[in-house]
Amino acid sequence: MKNKSSIGLWKAAAALLVLIAGVSGCHQPTQVAAKSATPVRVVDVALNSSSEGLRYSASVLPLAQAALSFKSAGYVTEIKQVIGADGRRREIGPGDYVARGALLAQIRHQDLKNQLDQAAAAVTQAEAQHLQASQDYERAKALYSTHSLTKPEFDQTQARFDSSRGAVDQAKASLRQSQLALADADLGAPFSGFILARNVELGNLASPGTVAFTIADTSAVKVSFGVPEYAVKQLRLGQEFNINLQDDPKQYQGKVTSIAAGADEKNRVFAVEVTVPNPKSYLKPGMIASLTLSGVEKAPALSVPLAAVVADPSASGRYGVFVASEASGKWTAHLRAVTLGETHDSDVAVEGVKPGEKIVVVGVADLKDGDLVQVLR
Repeated sequence: MKNKSSIGLWKAAAALLVLIAGVSGCHQPTQVAAKSATPVRVVDVALNSSSEGLRYSASVLPLAQAALSFKSAGYVTEIKQVIGADGRRREIGPGDYVARGALLAQIRHQDLKNQLDQAAAAVTQAEAQHLQASQDYERAKALYSTHSLTKPEFDQTQARFDSSRGAVDQAKASLRQSQLALADADLGAPFSGFILARNVELGNLASPGTVAFTIADTSAVKVSFGVPEYAVKQLRLGQEFNINLQDDPKQYQGKVTSIAAGADEKNRVFAVEVTVPNPKSYLKPGMIASLTLSGVEKAPALSVPLAAVVADPSASGRYGVFVASEASGKWTAHLRAVTLGETHDSDVAVEGVKPGEKIVVVGVADLKDGDLVQVLR
């Protein structure tokens, strides 16, 4: 009786398993169809050896620039006057032209004259004391030679003489310093040029070292830019270049007057300056210029179309290209990280690919690494 019950239970369990398997089979998902190949167009990685020359943006700098400040402290009592565009007199300011040696500003002279008078009086007093010490010293020498004066007394007289001579030298040095301070009360233009900034007003208390004016010589300007190593090797002092400004059809000619002896530590470029004559002041500091180094040949570089470059999803700020390769009659696209270089027209120099490799240029938006592709001819 017991055996029959066990057999019945086993049969019931088996039937239940068959039923579950059948139900599961009815609900099993159907096989997903394989993704079809994505149609793409490819191009070969090529060497770009453009002969159009290298174009650079550059900054226009003055030939010379100086920050002028008073050496002595004092109240500003005068600032150079000019005739403004409205015909009225005004104080000189930014944009005004001044000739070399022109008096730009002045601090109160009386304070410095008083110091000069005190220094002159100190010289007179020191000389009088030195004269008295000199006379005492001559008498002491005569008495000492006849043994009428002891050695300690003679030494004291000689010490006073030497001290008084040092006092005269010190007083004269103070006098020269006072004369120089009075001369420095007048702030003049060290060269002809345009005022870039004025930082003083009448009645201001000028402090030593505080910049009162900034002046720039723009009779010629320096066009400054940076070039990589392969370009700097082909530049030389005196080499001529054409300079262009935005929205200005005129071309300006200049010569290379400075080539840095070392590269900048951050961007690894060499600073170059081209000096351009600017007699009519058309070129102004701060302008952006451009120039083409037509005499410089750029080393050939591997390049691909800009349209082939995509963002690398595995690394923020990195880029890649899809390289298509064929195996057993099937084409596959693999994403490869690359380093971008300079652009030229619609191409960009890249590192990380080899000459002759096929790069996907059309259809990249729908691709993922390892996708099958259909190369369109």
